[in-house]
Amino acid sequence: MFIYSGNLGNCQYGPNETITVVFPARFELLDPVTAYWQWSNDPKLNKKASVANCGHIHSLTKTSDGYCLIHFSFGPCSFEGTVSPDLKTLSLTMDYPAGSPIGEPFSLTAMHTNHANVRSAMVYTGNLDWVPYARGEMMTIVVPYGVTKDAFFGLYYRWNQDPTRSRANVNAAVNGVFQNVNVESSGRITATYKDPNYTYSFTFGDRKGSLVLSNIRRGDVSDDAHFVVAYAG
Repeated sequence: MFIYSGNLGNCQYGPNETITVVFPARFELLDPVTAYWQWSNDPKLNKKASVANCGHIHSLTKTSDGYCLIHFSFGPCSFEGTVSPDLKTLSLTMDYPAGSPIGEPFSLTAMHTNHANVRSAMVYTGNLDWVPYARGEMMTIVVPYGVTKDAFFGLYYRWNQDPTRSRANVNAAVNGVFQNVNVESSGRITATYKDPNYTYSFTFGDRKGSLVLSNIRRGDVSDDAHFVVAYAG
């Protein structure tokens, strides 16, 4: 499994919006690929439309110097990608519709790498509303190994106004491990994660859940951010 995240750069319909691309297996022909992003103002889907897509690698070329050239598409969206030899960077160009580039190439950074085919992987998507810091910002939660103690997860979203650095439109990447995991008799699971700035409180139910962020220094708390399954391996 390989997880890459970053932003769309100067994309015509989603400048600097967060995008997360997940390869649940490896980089081989017909291996699955999923991608999650948000349009700022798509001409068909309108403002702040969230997009979740699942597909496969359609073409693959491995160069003599270790680069991997891939192509994948989701309906009208087409991607040409280059994976660096060390697997740390995924460079992409997007056509929308196919054959019509909508921005310059952009590069995503590896958030998690595991050369195994992770069949248990789950991806959830939802929106984070925490005015004035985030207004309807798409969030993507990648759970490769289930919700168990010390299991890795990735949370990717964007701040409209970063509460800790007073900057606008900042991408956030949280690569953490689940702590304080509790499985209730109903099957509901709760878990937390704490970094220097926030406590993340998760609740997982039947293919859905919610997330609450708490600012450790100021003490303020976000509304419940609800999410649903977008991909199940």
